[in-house]
Amino acid sequence: MTPDSTKRNYDPQYLRDLLALAGLTQRGAAEIMGIPERTFRDYLNGNSSSKAPYTVQFSLECLARNT
Repeated sequence: MTPDSTKRNYDPQYLRDLLALAGLTQRGAAEIMGIPERTFRDYLNGNSSSKAPYTVQFSLECLARNT
């Protein structure tokens, strides 16, 4: 799988779907990616003033694909 930021998806539901496919908790995914759980939770809620960076999306896509 090769990163391609042109496939960026800003929808928090897409990230939640990837998280479910990967079979991870929010805490578990945040730990794997090395980001604070609160930050990750903000990305998933869509309430954050900043959207999840593409690296978070790509990481979740990789984790979901490898399950």
